[in-house]
Amino acid sequence: MPEDARLEFKEILDPSDQRDRLVLVKEIVAMANAEGGRILVGVSDNGTRVGMADTERGKWDPAEIGNLLDSFLSPDCLDVRLEFTPDACPPGRIVVEVHVPQHLSPPLVLCKDGNHAGADSPVFRKNAVLVRHNTKVETARRSDFLHWRDELRSRILQQFQMVVEAPETAHLRVVGDEEVRDEPQFLLSRAADLFRQRREKLLDGDDLLYLFRNRAVLDLSGDSTMELLLQSALRRRATLFFWLALTKASAEKVGGILETALDMSDRDKSDMAGAIPLVAAVYLSDAEYREVVRRMEQSSYAHIREAAIECPSLAEAKAVLDERRAGAIDGIPLSGLGDDELLDKADELASAANMQRVSRRMPQLGLEYLARKLDLR
Repeated sequence: MPEDARLEFKEILDPSDQRDRLVLVKEIVAMANAEGGRILVGVSDNGTRVGMADTERGKWDPAEIGNLLDSFLSPDCLDVRLEFTPDACPPGRIVVEVHVPQHLSPPLVLCKDGNHAGADSPVFRKNAVLVRHNTKVETARRSDFLHWRDELRSRILQQFQMVVEAPETAHLRVVGDEEVRDEPQFLLSRAADLFRQRREKLLDGDDLLYLFRNRAVLDLSGDSTMELLLQSALRRRATLFFWLALTKASAEKVGGILETALDMSDRDKSDMAGAIPLVAAVYLSDAEYREVVRRMEQSSYAHIREAAIECPSLAEAKAVLDERRAGAIDGIPLSGLGDDELLDKADELASAANMQRVSRRMPQLGLEYLARKLDLR
């Protein structure tokens, strides 16, 4: 598979090297300002997975990568996810996959120069706005800023429409910054109404986290509500497995939602590509899973086709699920946490201080929670 707007190959990239650290920041920020994507480290320009020594894994610490990004993006933040895979690599070697989410409120702006010792010029300049165009990192163009403006305008108009079309019995009031999201059930009901009218009107990551924290007061019984939550969370999967459990979605419903998701024409599918095989592996039969993979292989979205290649069989997808459930949170194995503890830790991640971050840990917690509710072995 060749490089494209959402896929970058780096044969060598050492996060302990000063210049390489800056190159990594540059690539991640540019990708987040576009549509998100993946950076594969240990893959040559022609797509050969040469890998890096497995002993180098320790250099790729997610917390250190997060701190590095924060140092160049403050007050903004961005949470990337790392995966290590030996697939198709020589023995003893691995590829590092850096999963970059699309930023919820672009553009990200670099807050200081990317200087390193011995260089005549920085890797990037303070106040630079970088965007990935095709396979290149470039300074943002006027068309990029117009696109971001239109996206922001659409979100504002959607919120305005919620107020204008509020029922006569609704109570409206002016609130302060700390309580802007004041009525979770109203937000969900209006969003479901809009979703019924226009399928591309989905909840964003902040809304999903906010609703998750206020799940106790939500009515999750309607089909439109269920589909809205699951279609939205497929694209922002921090809360996906929790919503599957909380809505008590049936295998038939989930199969239909996955089928619809593959047909939808929205571009915001960076998380969805990797999520569909995992959800399918939980709910679908072997034959149904093969059909999902067949449809993914025919998708017009390259990253969805790539996800089909990575998990071509139900057995391989279930192996990925088992590997993730075998993980730990804060040094505690997921299996050692009670159901309430899983929810408590998820609430901490979805707290107000973290609303702008799509946590790499919430999907782990949600998957374990869902597996227990479905009594998966």
